[in-house]
Amino acid sequence: MVLGLGNRVMTDDSAGLFALEQFKDKFDLPQGVDLMDGGTLGLDLLYYIEDYDSVLIADCVMVGQEPGTVVKVESEDIPTFFARALSPHQMGIKDLVSVLDLQGRMPEPLAVVGVQGVSIELGTEPVAVVMAAIPRMVDAMAELLRSWGHEINEKQ
Repeated sequence: MVLGLGNRVMTDDSAGLFALEQFKDKFDLPQGVDLMDGGTLGLDLLYYIEDYDSVLIADCVMVGQEPGTVVKVESEDIPTFFARALSPHQMGIKDLVSVLDLQGRMPEPLAVVGVQGVSIELGTEPVAVVMAAIPRMVDAMAELLRSWGHEINEKQ
């Protein structure tokens, strides 16, 4: 599953959803790779992702990097990376991973591809530096899925 997270009316917080849309528009996906707009569901996502062997999450992150920096975090590093959550989703990701692990249903692999945000003010689009980074997020998502053995090809 490729899961986009975000709130459509909170500027940079919507970056994961924009990345999901651009990913869908740019690549043909093989059967068995599903896309989902997870919005702001948090722990309610357990129901949707528990049956997937691998999960890739696209989201805005607030981790003290340079605005627009694209980061990739894989399974075992997620709890540590998001230990100092600064947005509701980051806490949600950390909690989601913890519950999946406790229940013995951790998808393997599981990863987050995120972009360092600037603002989570009211607004319907990410700020310019974050919006400009979304194509890099999309390419990082495709690269990661390929490394997991999926055939991800650009649309013609």
